[in-house]
Amino acid sequence: MDDRWEVTLIRQGQRHRRVFLFSTHGGIRASLKIAKQWRDEIAAGKPQTPRHVQAARPRVDSPIGIAGVTCVRRTPDGLPAMWRAQTRIDGRNVSESFSVGRHGERALGLAVAAREKQLEQMKQWLLSRAE
Repeated sequence: MDDRWEVTLIRQGQRHRRVFLFSTHGGIRASLKIAKQWRDEIAAGKPQTPRHVQAARPRVDSPIGIAGVTCVRRTPDGLPAMWRAQTRIDGRNVSESFSVGRHGERALGLAVAAREKQLEQMKQWLLSRAE
C-alpha cells in the first residue's frame, strides 16, 4: 500500500489484522516500527500451530474427512478404484497409492496408515530443522 502497513496473522484458526496508516503513526518508518511491535506481540501471545498438526486437521473439502487421503481413480460405476496418501515435506510431494483391485477393502486403510507415516516424517523433518 502507498499510505499504510497492513499486518495479518492467522493463529489457531483466528485471523488477526491491523492497519497502520503513515499519517496517524508518525510516517513510514515510525508506523513500520509500531506495526512490527504489534505483530511480535500477537506472535508471542499466540504461538503458531506446528505444520504437522495443521496438516493432520480434517478438511471440509475432503469427502472422507481425512486430510491428505483422496480417491484418485474411480470405476465406471463411481466406486473408488484407487486411494492416495499425499503430504508436502521439504517442498516436495510425498505420495503413495493403493489400488482397490489389488488390496480390496484394505486400500483405504492402507492409505490412511501411509498418511500417518508421512505426517510423522514431516514432524521429524520439522524438528530436525528447528535444531
